[in-house]
Amino acid sequence: MIQCPNCSSKSLVVNTVKERPGTAYTWRSRTCKECRKTFSTREYSLEELAKLIDEGKESMNDLRGQCDDLLSDLAELITQYKTSND
Repeated sequence: MIQCPNCSSKSLVVNTVKERPGTAYTWRSRTCKECRKTFSTREYSLEELAKLIDEGKESMNDLRGQCDDLLSDLAELITQYKTSND
């Protein structure tokens, strides 16, 4: 079960779901019903994680690319957070 990283509540709302072509995950933007903070998750199926591990070197390159995507998403969310709290 996913919890809010701010207050640990499990009462969440999904705002946006993004399926990115060529990636092994689903990206979701969520808002906590308790503290109203917005955060995102990347969700991998067990099958996709197993494929990433089994593919060897190519999977590591894919994983690095996905980490770059994650950092980009985090930077965007931090900018949105700073804007909404000003």
